[in-house]
Amino acid sequence: MSLIAQKISGCYRRVLVFMFVSIILCVGIGLILYNQVGGTDGLRYWTATRALNGTEKLILANRPDGISQENVEIQFSIVRESIKKQQIDLRSLYDVIKSFQEKFHNPGLSAAKVKPSTPEVETFLRDLNQTIILDE
Repeated sequence: MSLIAQKISGCYRRVLVFMFVSIILCVGIGLILYNQVGGTDGLRYWTATRALNGTEKLILANRPDGISQENVEIQFSIVRESIKKQQIDLRSLYDVIKSFQEKFHNPGLSAAKVKPSTPEVETFLRDLNQTIILDE
């Protein structure tokens, strides 16, 4: 083999080893994080918490005057605590959050934000509270 061919083959070998080690590290870190959030169920509840946090920010930014900020924060903290205890119906929670976000966050193709009315936010908070599974 010529000198150029030897240099190229050594470069490819180093790049392949580097990529293989990088992939192994990424998979290892991913598995550790997956285990830390609690596996499949933990990942679902973690995702629900993230969706709830985003919706809370959306409501607080567009909150009508008839709803106090403390009321919104208290309601969301109750739901957040229920998620932490895994005492919530995730499907219902996602449906409630999705319907609210579709209606007020990005309605259609319009760039204008739609501010919810007081009864609409009260209905949303009530529906959000109904997603909690009570121990009986």
